[in-house]
Amino acid sequence: MNKKILGIVIGAIVLTLGIVIAINYNDMSKNQASKDQAINQSKTENVANDKKSEKPKEEPGEISIGKPAPDFTLKNLKGEEVSLSDYKGKIVLINFWATWCKFCDVEMPDLNAIDKNNDDVVVLAVNVMEEESKVSEYIKKNGYDFEVALDTTGDIAKNYLVSAFPTTYAVDKDGVLISGVPGMLTKVQMEQIIEKARAGK
Repeated sequence: MNKKILGIVIGAIVLTLGIVIAINYNDMSKNQASKDQAINQSKTENVANDKKSEKPKEEPGEISIGKPAPDFTLKNLKGEEVSLSDYKGKIVLINFWATWCKFCDVEMPDLNAIDKNNDDVVVLAVNVMEEESKVSEYIKKNGYDFEVALDTTGDIAKNYLVSAFPTTYAVDKDGVLISGVPGMLTKVQMEQIIEKARAGK
């Protein structure tokens, strides 16, 4: 009889413990789920806040004839910053070139003459990915005095879709791109482009 009572008591205790453990486990699960949810919500909010605080990346302007020419800023041979927008109000010939380019070498004297003999025209010679000392020596040796800008990374040439040297773009007095010519230009061709820019065509 005592054994039966003892068995019943032990069974009741085990059952009670099982119920208590089950209840506690259920509460712990709920608490953990709440914690996980709170953590996930916090992460989501942080990501959202990070995205809000991020500055939008500036995309380079697109090259298109009849549209404003994408502005850029580069260092010249004096270490000064030169921007395309500095020359608004003048016709600008942006000439992408390199010292090793034979056709660039041929058209340089004509570019220099155009720059010197036209008050309303500026030649902006953008050297692409060469050392400053090499470029400076080349310009000094040949006696050129047009503005030279150094595209040391090649990013500006890439944005202007330059695939060969020389490549020349013409920008009118309002900063609008009016032409782009891959390959060497003759002086006559340069003058024709300038007249077109003056006529607003």
